[in-house]
Amino acid sequence: MTLAILRRIWNDLIPIVAGMVPVVVIFAFDWWERKRRNGRTKSPQAEKLLRPPGHSLSIELDELVDHATLRTLGAFGLCELAGALFFNSSDRIPAIWSVSSLVIGFGFGVAGACLTVRVIRDFRRYHNLRLGLRGEQAVAEASQEVADCGYRAFHDFPGGENWNIDHIVVGPPGVFLIETKARSRVRPRRGQQQAAHVVYVLADALRFPNGDNLEAIPQAERNAKWLAGFLTKKTGENVEIEALVVLPGWFVETKQPPPNGTMVMNANYLAKYLRGRPVRLPESQVRRIIAQLDDMCRDMEF
Repeated sequence: MTLAILRRIWNDLIPIVAGMVPVVVIFAFDWWERKRRNGRTKSPQAEKLLRPPGHSLSIELDELVDHATLRTLGAFGLCELAGALFFNSSDRIPAIWSVSSLVIGFGFGVAGACLTVRVIRDFRRYHNLRLGLRGEQAVAEASQEVADCGYRAFHDFPGGENWNIDHIVVGPPGVFLIETKARSRVRPRRGQQQAAHVVYVLADALRFPNGDNLEAIPQAERNAKWLAGFLTKKTGENVEIEALVVLPGWFVETKQPPPNGTMVMNANYLAKYLRGRPVRLPESQVRRIIAQLDDMCRDMEF
């Protein structure tokens, strides 16, 4: 009797088990591939490369896509198992087994629902990270336009274990730290006076049509202070840093200038601003600063 019941349950579960095979195979392959890359593969080039624009964001995007894919498969598999156990025909099995199936199936369903919610959050984070990456790439293009003036640009400068400086531009006119803030435009509310493409600078605040950003300008100033101390220590010479906040795609209107002199501008104006700065540093000091920045940013394996 028990064997017959188990056979019936197995026959009901065969389609579900077959559907789970690809999920299990993909999980196993992902685990094996990560282990193989970490332990057996080796770069063909010993020299490390400079960080490209948005390097940290690119790593986050890659990891997010991997995790979201595995979570999607996990949610699919858990919900499939939940359906198999929850809706299994209880008239052919003992009551205690039926209750156990309902409880286990409910647990699988809750776990699958949690993973589904997590995937939805991953999609939102993916769009935000991609917008930030495109913004840093736009600013990097603008910084490359002034290479003929003796400027050298570095991107994604590692300031610590969990933070970085978006861009540093070095040349005879000085050292410029650039904080990039990319933000999507939204349709203005009815009766709103501020245009959808305009951002107001109000001292330390950036007023967008859909809300204020109170962190960008203070963050750029803190990072500039840290970078000044870092380069002064490394080169043995006093290095002053000018902080810039660049907003790709936005028209910047300064209502009240930041008290510490931080400039806020559109990415299209960046090259013109840098070209117009007077010469302040000797070539020898520029080379020493570039050497220190190059050493810190050249940590990407081939």
